[in-house]
Amino acid sequence: LIYLFCCFTKHKTLNILNNNMSQSNEKETPFLQEETPTPILTPTTPIPTLTPTTPKNSSTTNLESSQQDDREYKLITLPNKLTALLISDPTTDKASAAMDVGVGHLSDPENTPGLAHFLEHLLFMGTTKYPNENEYNVYLSAHGGSSNAYTDMEATNYYFDVSADKLDGALDRFAQFFVSPLFQEETTERELQAVDSEHAKNLQNDAWRDFQLSKALCRDTHPFNKFGSGNLLTLKEIPEQLGLDIRQMLLEFHATYYSANIMKLVVLGKESLHDLEALVTQYFEHVTNHNIQKPKFPGMPYGKDQLSKRVHIVPIKDGLRQLKMNFPTREVDTLYKNKPTQYISHLIGHEGKGSILELLKLKGWANELSAGESRSCSDWGCFSISIDLTDVGLEHVDQVVEIVFAYLLLLKREGVQRWIYDETATVSACSFRFLSKRHPIDYTCSLANAMQIYPSQHILSGPYLIYEYDPDLIQTFLSTYFTTDNMILSITSKTFEGTTKLKERWYQTEYTLEDLSKDLCDKWTNASIDSDLVDNMLHLPEQNDMIANDFELRNVQDMPKDEPRILIDDSRCRLWYKPDNVFDMPKVNILALLRTTAASTGSVVDSVLSLLWTEIVNEHSSDFTYLASMASLHSSITSIQRGIDLTVSGYNHKAHILLKRLVDTMVTLPDKLNQSLFDRVKDKVSKKYHNFMFSQPYQHALHAGDLCLEVTKWSVEDKVKVVDSIVLQDVIDYSRRLLSRFHLEILIHGNVSSEEAKEMSSILLNGLNPSMPPPSILPQLRVVDLGEGKEYVHRMPESNINNTNSCLEIILQVGALELKPVSALALLHQLLKEPAFNELRTNEQLGYIVHTSVKTSGDDIKGLLFLIQSDSFDPLHIDERVEAFIERLRSKIVNMTETEFQSNVSALIQSCIEKNKNLGEETNKYWNAICNNHYLFKRLDLIASELETTTKIDVLHFYDRYIAAESPHRRKMSIQVFAQQHMENYKKPVGDGCTLIYPEDVEEFRRSMPLFSLPNKVDLEPMKLP
Repeated sequence: LIYLFCCFTKHKTLNILNNNMSQSNEKETPFLQEETPTPILTPTTPIPTLTPTTPKNSSTTNLESSQQDDREYKLITLPNKLTALLISDPTTDKASAAMDVGVGHLSDPENTPGLAHFLEHLLFMGTTKYPNENEYNVYLSAHGGSSNAYTDMEATNYYFDVSADKLDGALDRFAQFFVSPLFQEETTERELQAVDSEHAKNLQNDAWRDFQLSKALCRDTHPFNKFGSGNLLTLKEIPEQLGLDIRQMLLEFHATYYSANIMKLVVLGKESLHDLEALVTQYFEHVTNHNIQKPKFPGMPYGKDQLSKRVHIVPIKDGLRQLKMNFPTREVDTLYKNKPTQYISHLIGHEGKGSILELLKLKGWANELSAGESRSCSDWGCFSISIDLTDVGLEHVDQVVEIVFAYLLLLKREGVQRWIYDETATVSACSFRFLSKRHPIDYTCSLANAMQIYPSQHILSGPYLIYEYDPDLIQTFLSTYFTTDNMILSITSKTFEGTTKLKERWYQTEYTLEDLSKDLCDKWTNASIDSDLVDNMLHLPEQNDMIANDFELRNVQDMPKDEPRILIDDSRCRLWYKPDNVFDMPKVNILALLRTTAASTGSVVDSVLSLLWTEIVNEHSSDFTYLASMASLHSSITSIQRGIDLTVSGYNHKAHILLKRLVDTMVTLPDKLNQSLFDRVKDKVSKKYHNFMFSQPYQHALHAGDLCLEVTKWSVEDKVKVVDSIVLQDVIDYSRRLLSRFHLEILIHGNVSSEEAKEMSSILLNGLNPSMPPPSILPQLRVVDLGEGKEYVHRMPESNINNTNSCLEIILQVGALELKPVSALALLHQLLKEPAFNELRTNEQLGYIVHTSVKTSGDDIKGLLFLIQSDSFDPLHIDERVEAFIERLRSKIVNMTETEFQSNVSALIQSCIEKNKNLGEETNKYWNAICNNHYLFKRLDLIASELETTTKIDVLHFYDRYIAAESPHRRKMSIQVFAQQHMENYKKPVGDGCTLIYPEDVEEFRRSMPLFSLPNKVDLEPMKLP
C-alpha cells in the first residue's frame, strides 16, 4: 500500500479493476501470491533512419540469480550510457519491457506541481515516427498486450507486455517516447482533464489524503513538500496566470531530465541475448544523453521544528481509527546487504506471544499492527508503526504509545539477537532460492526500478537476500531514530471532527498540529516492560518452528500435467489431487471449500455470522499463522458465497502442521471464545461494513449490480443492521451448526504424493468430522434473468455525499453459453476494449476510470460490462455516450481489415493458451473450475480451439443478437450512481419500455423476476483415479 501511495498510475490497464472483477464469484476465491520482495518504497527532432547494428556496448553477465531461474541475463550499457538488462527466456509466451527514468515528482518546478505526472500521461500520445496518438495502444491490444506507467517521487516507470513474437514492433513504438514525443497541443489540453479526474478520484481516499498531509507537515523548503499528482489549477490555471506555456514546460522537462544516462531499461523476450541486444541497440541508441546528474535532494524533510509533534486527523471513513508513529531515518538503499530495518520491522510487527499486538489485543485496544519502511528515498527514509485502534484503544492512545516504546526499550536493552537474524536470513535465502516466475510485465517493471537502487551484480537478489550481519548498525538505528524527539505521532478518527484548526491545501484534510509535551515524552522514553501497564507481557518471540528445511522433490508418475484428478469422492468429501510435475518446486497449495448455505447464501444473518466466525478463527490462530507466514507458509480462512474457504500455501515440509493447527482452532472456537474478543471483532466487522459506504463509487456500482442480479447477495445496509443485534452466544451456536453438516471439496496441488494428499485430507475430514449434508444445504447461486428485449435502470445516490464522482455500470446480459458463442463474446470484447478506452476516456474524457470486461454472474451467466466513473458528467450523459459507442462499434468491426481482425483473434488465442507462470497461478485456474462447478480445467484451451474458426460474421451475429440497441433479444441493466453535484437528474423519467429501480425496490425486483436455470450436473467419473 505504501508503494501505491507514492505512485500516480495511468490506468490504461486498471490495477484496481483486475480480471477477477469480471468474475463475480471467482473474485472471492483465494489468490495464491508467489513470494515477492516488499517494495522499498527534448524538443522534438527528426528520427534518424533505423538500421540493424552490430552491438558495440559494454556488458556483463555477472548477475546473482536464483538457482531455479533458467533464464539468461545480460547487462549492457549503450554508447549513450543507457543501461539495459536483457532477459532471454525461450519458453515465454509474453515479451515485455520497462523503462525507469530517474526523475519523479520531487523534480517538479515550483510553479507547476504535477508536471512529471502530467508528462507521464502525455508521453504515450504520439511521436514523430508514430504521430497517431493511439498507435502504441492499438498495436499492443491487437497483439495481446497491455501497458501502464507510474510516477513516483524520484522515478517514472513505463512498461508493457505483448505476444512474444511481436516484441520488435512494440519496442520500436516504445522507444520513440524517449526519442521524440510530440506533446501535441490538442492532446495536452485534453489530457489535463484526465489528470484532474485522477486527482478528483483520490480526493475522498484516506490513503492519498494521509500521504499528502505527511508532505505538508515537512519543511516547506524540501521537495517532499510538493503536490505530486497535479490538477487543473496547478497545470493550467496557475501557469496561465503566470504567463507560462505548459506544453513548452513539458518539452523543457523532457529535454532536461529524460536523459539516457539516468534511464534503466529491462527487456524480456524469447530471443537470444545477442538478438535482444541488437534490438535494444537499434531502437534505443538514439535516446539523447545530456550527461546529467540524477536529481538529488539532500537534507531531511523533517527538522527539529517538524518533529516531536502530535497530529489529529479527520478521515473520510467513519470506521477509520488509526495511530501512526513515523520516525524519519537516513536512507536505507545503500544498506541492502544488512537490511537493518527488516530485523526491526520483524520484531515490532510480530503477532505472536510477547508481541506488542498481542498485548494490545488482550487489552481490547487494537485489531492490527504493521511496521516497516513507509518511505525510501535516495537521501532519507521513514519507518512507520501503524496501529488499527478500537474505540476503547482510541481512549488510551498515550498508553498504546507507551507500550510501543516499552518494547523498543526492550529491544535496545536485550541487544541484537543472532538467532533472530539467522531466522530472517534463512527464510530470505529460501525465498530467493525457490523464487517462482512472475508475469513478464510485473518482472520487468520491478527490475527496472531495482536497477536504480542496486549494483549490477545484485539487481535480482538485492531485494531478497541479507548478506551481512551487522548488529551495531541495527543497534544504531534503534538508538538514533526510534526516539520521541524524532517522531511524528498521528491519530486519525472521526471523533476529531469539529475540533481541528487546520486544513491541508490539496485534499482539504482537516487536522490539528501540536507539540508533544516534555512530560509525556519523558514518560515514553522511560517506558518499561515491568510497569503496571505492561506487566512483563512483552518479550522477544519464540523460535520459529515452522521454517522448512526439507526441500526434497516428489517424483510422481503417470499424472496429467494440465488438470487434477479425483482421489476420494463420497457423500462427505471430494479430494482433487495434482502433483507439481511442471515447476518442480518444494511447495504445496491446499485449498478446501466447506460447501454450505450456512456461510452466506442462506440468509443475511448467516452472511454476517460467517464473517464474524472467520475473523474470530483468524484471531485465535494469529500466534502460529504469523510464525508460519514468516517462514513463507501462508494461510487464510474466508467466507464466500459457496461456503467457508480455507487455504494453506507455501513449502510443503510443514504445511500439514499448519493445517492441523487451523482445524483444531476451528473446532475449539466455541470453548475458547470470550466476550472481550467477540466485542472487538464485532466492532471490527461493523466498521468494515460502514467503511464500504466511503469506497469509490465504482465499487458501489459493482456491488449494486451484483445485488440486482444474484439472488443470494445481501446489501451492506442490511448487514449493518444485522451485526448490531448479534451476541456472543449467536456465534457459538453458529459455529456448531456450521461445522455439523457440509460437503468438503479439497484441492491439493504441489510437491506431495497421492498418499500424502490423502493424509492431508484426513486432517480436515477427521478433524472437522461433518455429517453427510442433505442437498438442501448445498449452496446454489441463482441469477436473475432480465428477459429478452428488457431494459432496467437501477439508480442510487452516492453514499458518500462529499464524493464528487458519479458512476455508470452497464451490464448487457447474455446468459449461459456454449463454447462457440463464448468465443464470440470474448472476441467481441477483445475488439472493443481498446477503442472504448480511446474514445470514451482519451477523446471524450468521460472519466478517469473507463473499464470494460466480460462479466460472469453466478456460475455461468455471461454478459458484457462497461464501467465509467466521472466527476464531470452524470450517469445519464455517460449512458448516452456508451450507447453511441456501441452503435458505432458495428461499423468499426465491419470496416476492420481481415489482417487486423486476425491479429486480434491471434492475440486472444494466445491469451487463452498462455502458460501458467508459477504454481499458484496453475492452482487458481483449477480451483476456479472446481468452485464454479463446471470442472472444465481445459476451458481456455477449448475456447482457443473455437476461436480458430470464429469469423467476423460470427462476431457480428453475436453483436446483432445480444448487444445492438435495436435487438429484440437484448437484456440491459444500467446501474447509475449519482454524486450530489449530479442529483438534479436523479428523478428524471426513463424511456418507454424501461423499468426504473430505486434502492428500496431491489428486493422486490429480485423476488418478482424469473431466474436462469442451474447448469447441468457434470459427470466426474472419467476424472477419478483408479
